[in-house]
Amino acid sequence: MMTVLHVVYDPHDPTAWYPNFLAGLRMGLDEAGVPYDYSPRMPERPRGPVFFTRYTVQKQLLEAAEPPEHVIIHEHDIWNPFTNAYDPADLWIYSHPSLAAILVTNPSMVPWGERYLPAGSRAQVVAAGFPYDHTLINRVIAELKPGPDRERLVVFPGRLNEFYQPYLSVRMAFELMDRGYRVFIASPVDPLSYYPVELWRQMGIEVGRLPHEDYYRLLARAQAAISVTTGGSLTLALYEAYLLGATPIAPAGRPDLPPWTEVYHPRYDALNPRQAIEMVEQRVPVAVECRWFDIGHYVEHLLAVAGPWL
Repeated sequence: MMTVLHVVYDPHDPTAWYPNFLAGLRMGLDEAGVPYDYSPRMPERPRGPVFFTRYTVQKQLLEAAEPPEHVIIHEHDIWNPFTNAYDPADLWIYSHPSLAAILVTNPSMVPWGERYLPAGSRAQVVAAGFPYDHTLINRVIAELKPGPDRERLVVFPGRLNEFYQPYLSVRMAFELMDRGYRVFIASPVDPLSYYPVELWRQMGIEVGRLPHEDYYRLLARAQAAISVTTGGSLTLALYEAYLLGATPIAPAGRPDLPPWTEVYHPRYDALNPRQAIEMVEQRVPVAVECRWFDIGHYVEHLLAVAGPWL
């Protein structure tokens, strides 16, 4: 039997960015000529490494009659002290004898992944990035041709949950509106029911979930996009803002604590969010380390850990 890379994915995952990850990964594997299969289920007797692309499918490993010899996982987020979704029961994967490698999105996540590995573990934690599929956003860019003339519009991207501090976004929105800006809090998922979204709208803040292309059109007009995440990794929404001509403004915390946003330079102090507003007002240019969103860069790192068994 030919050895292939078994890519296991979750067809029911509702996360907005996950389909892009799967599409970019497939494109990269095709480009590299890697033998692989994509499936929601791990093969009963896999021959070759198994790559779990989401934590929601990893439990198949516990149910396997014949576990694979080599398992690779991608951690899109590492559990951190600022998330309300920490569940110790999900950390069993770090101690599984088949675990060979953990891919994370950027270097500052590596020590956080390593802290969960047991003593003597052979697993590597590798900063690989995100295989971003630019197909849709490039089509919108070609259609709209975003230019330097921007509206006095600021977008706050991110899910409306504690991880993205919506109450801080609202507080900053009031100050921005006092300075003459239009503000849109754009969530990629429906807002949780306990947030007073209708009240925010009555007070002049635009809030809601937009279809992908409409969201891109919004960013193409915006002056800036501000993230207030406490733990986001590459903060893809800011990368998309950058591609569409809006200044991506990310928070920076202590070097040893999330958020993991070091691909954006400069950033504002997470403990002094008014700096973000000043960056908007002063039109501070922000650079982005784009290699972390490159498909080839990602697949190169994936093959570095999977290649010996292909």
